[in-house]
Amino acid sequence: MTTFDPERDLRLERFMKASPEMVWRCWTDPELFAQWFAPKPVKVSDVHYEFHPGGAANLTMTLPDGTVMPLQGCVVEVEPARRLVTTDAMTAGFRPAGQPFLTAITELIPQDGGTLYRATALHNSAEASAKHEQMGFYDGWGTTFRQLDELSDSLT
Repeated sequence: MTTFDPERDLRLERFMKASPEMVWRCWTDPELFAQWFAPKPVKVSDVHYEFHPGGAANLTMTLPDGTVMPLQGCVVEVEPARRLVTTDAMTAGFRPAGQPFLTAITELIPQDGGTLYRATALHNSAEASAKHEQMGFYDGWGTTFRQLDELSDSLT
């Protein structure tokens, strides 16, 4: 289990009305994933996740100005409808990647008929964490939480 380090890690939690299974469906269905993963009007495409250790965690984001951002990573750990750990420090097959930015831990905790959704971004330094925060971590990830909450609740 990972210990939260307030110097290097960022975390958001939100209660969602939908069950962990519905929230998980929004992670595992590429069409649903593309609807919530980035703050609108950013577009998400080419979603390719393989939900097993060593599997791909890839997608492409297109910013409103047309900038295309391909993101490639690796699934490190998966417990369906409970926990997903991904990182950009590796690509599929646990291949080392270039400059790592973060490891993301997503936890779906059953609570009061819904889900406590906890997302933790682990960084290799306090400086990297501060940079991510300055890039808009809380606003951006908070927006995606709202989008995911609305989408997953609409499926129930």
